[in-house]
Amino acid sequence: MFDKSVILLVVSREILEGSVVDRNAAFISNRIDDIGYRVRTIQVVDRVETEVTAAIKWALEQKPTFVLLTGGMGPNWDDSSRGCLAKAVSVPLVEDKKALEYVQNAYRRLHAKDVVDDAEMTDARRGMAMVPTGSIVYENTVGTAPAVQLAVGSTTVFLLPGVPAEMQRFFTQHVMPVMSAAGPDTVRGERQVDYHGHDESSINKALAELAKRHPNVSLRTRVQGIEGARTIRLNLVSEHEDAVQLNDLLDKAEQDLRNRLGLELRSRPTDASVLGD
Repeated sequence: MFDKSVILLVVSREILEGSVVDRNAAFISNRIDDIGYRVRTIQVVDRVETEVTAAIKWALEQKPTFVLLTGGMGPNWDDSSRGCLAKAVSVPLVEDKKALEYVQNAYRRLHAKDVVDDAEMTDARRGMAMVPTGSIVYENTVGTAPAVQLAVGSTTVFLLPGVPAEMQRFFTQHVMPVMSAAGPDTVRGERQVDYHGHDESSINKALAELAKRHPNVSLRTRVQGIEGARTIRLNLVSEHEDAVQLNDLLDKAEQDLRNRLGLELRSRPTDASVLGD
């Protein structure tokens, strides 16, 4: 099956200190899960050049379909994500004409709104137009730093600002369309089964056997409620080029699961994307 995997890197000292909560990874993960991508890992990295560079190198060595990095894109002295990517892939940083134009537009806009005192292109501001050779850049219509896209072998890397409003706009307008187009046309289906009044240990063996018998179906569990009113929510997830075959995979896995748990199979619509139970 086509590998649609993603590694998320979050550059933020503040998250590591606990002074802010990471909203970006949750936003990204939720949306790419809907189009069939699997997040392999989420790493929070300090604003230290050697550590960010090492994290990018490691991520690329795993050969995911995408590496998405947020943070470290501004004009501050420790905003080094662009340089770290260039070092990780051994290409020079170059001033991109489009990126420079985008940064100039941003500061003119901010100056007109009295957000900044002037629109002069200082060295710090010009630094946001320095990108790894071969990059595609996208204009930031909310903040100042352009986003960066770079193909590294079979992996596509995106560098996105860490400010949630900026990141979310870039992700929705530019990243999602690229990710949606990158993989084959597949149908994703999910079935949901609730198992009431038990703890996970009581069904561990049954779930392990189910996973072996249905290797093309992912099994995810989540415990809800409190002691005495506990529910184990079991999600069966799969993806296939053919909707009929996908439904067949999920039907067999769900029937097997319900048989093992002593639950009746409920009737459902034929659409593979509709949740059961």
